[in-house]
Amino acid sequence: MGGGISHFSGGLNNAERKVGAAKRKKLWLLAFEEHGTIKAACEVAGIARNTYISWMQHDLEFVKVYEDMKRSFAESLETIALDRVKNPDKGKGSDVLLITLLNSNMPWKYRPQVAMNEDYAKELIFEWRKAAKEMAKEIPKEEVLSQDVEKTLTDILEKRKGGKDTEGEKNA
Repeated sequence: MGGGISHFSGGLNNAERKVGAAKRKKLWLLAFEEHGTIKAACEVAGIARNTYISWMQHDLEFVKVYEDMKRSFAESLETIALDRVKNPDKGKGSDVLLITLLNSNMPWKYRPQVAMNEDYAKELIFEWRKAAKEMAKEIPKEEVLSQDVEKTLTDILEKRKGGKDTEGEKNA
């Protein structure tokens, strides 16, 4: 190739490519702050997703600004939510989707922190039953359930418990 122009550079020298990349990064970051998705930001900046991935892997300053833009987008969702609280008649859009976006973008603040596994739930039910039996002892006899009703309830609970244990053993 003659004239020192690289086939791949499209006639741009190194400095011009760096300026162009810096402009695309800035455009991408502003689009991400506004739209909140990588796909939308790539489309606005006119870059491939692989370019974004490369920037994330090799440009620490880009990663830092990206995190700032991510938080800024999340805060804009929070602003929308607060506006809906203050002006409920004005709000348009899905509250459920807004909550989902807040959960996704600010999980430390909006995602429920209580996680209950199946064993813990079973333990809670057992404790509630135990407490109910203790309370039943304190209730005068005329207010206690008849033996037939109590036996029926106990049988139903045992059948349900037995059915679930059998299924669990099959899957184990």
